[in-house]
Amino acid sequence: MRRNALGKFFSRAQVSRLEPTVLDLAQRLCDKILIAGEGKPFDLTTAYSLFTTDVISGYCLGENLGLVAQKGWQPNFREPLYAQLRLIYLFRITRRISADMETLFNALIVDMPNHVKKAQADKDNGLDNSTTVFGALLESDLPPPEKALQRMTEEGFSLFAAGTETVSWALTVITYHLLTQPALNSKLAAEVRQAINDEDDSAEAGRLPSWATLEKRPYLRAVLHEGLRLSYGLASRTSRIATGEDLLYRGEWTPKGGTVSKKVEHVIPRGYAVGMSSVITHHDESVFPDSHAFVPERWLDENGQHRKQLDRALLAFSKGSRSCVGI
Repeated sequence: MRRNALGKFFSRAQVSRLEPTVLDLAQRLCDKILIAGEGKPFDLTTAYSLFTTDVISGYCLGENLGLVAQKGWQPNFREPLYAQLRLIYLFRITRRISADMETLFNALIVDMPNHVKKAQADKDNGLDNSTTVFGALLESDLPPPEKALQRMTEEGFSLFAAGTETVSWALTVITYHLLTQPALNSKLAAEVRQAINDEDDSAEAGRLPSWATLEKRPYLRAVLHEGLRLSYGLASRTSRIATGEDLLYRGEWTPKGGTVSKKVEHVIPRGYAVGMSSVITHHDESVFPDSHAFVPERWLDENGQHRKQLDRALLAFSKGSRSCVGI
């Protein structure tokens, strides 16, 4: 029910309308990094998170949080998110207040509810014609409990977390490998430079290529896919429970230290959880040889085009009915 209400905002057509905003924020971030690079070292993942938070907050609220525009790297949404992740197990055994808890409480009890209240006020005053995610949810035919402050606060935190950390970490992984492997960086730069030159030869001279143009560049696409593979998306196990039937598992298993695989068969009774993670699949050596290495070429066939058959093994956005919204 709620997925349907959100889905239209994350369709390819709808997201493509964000391209001017994304491009503007990306250019501002580059300027900020160039200035910061003249001084002391900084955390690149945090820098990317300012960019991704501004993108998702602007889409959800109609106005971004202005994190890229601020002078330094603080505040940012990454700190309250990591406070939640660090405390997810600690909450079970203690309620002792710590700096992490204080950061998390501020985000959940003060900051995010205030964003929701503003979205509600904008809707009531006719300032949001369902053009933002929050505005559309508040205007939708969802039951009133689904639009309550607490429920909207939880949704907002989830959207910010999904739109901030996974993207900023993927960008960090890609940046690290490109900087530590100059040959790959040069190859990618040459392809992008060619796209810019092609644009200069067209009626769009003087403008940066659109994403519709860039996404057709095979090596850039391969780099992005390899970055997604090694950044994992959600790395923890995601479980599913078959409530109406027993599951029959058939496969092959090679004992540790052995060389001969054995066929195995197990019945998993209904009601039992079965879990896996993207990390397991992304490091399946039968699919991704030398899986811990950053090798964009693995995504290209002998003609230099994208190997679509590998897409089924990429779980950065999950699969099926529980995949990320918009996929």
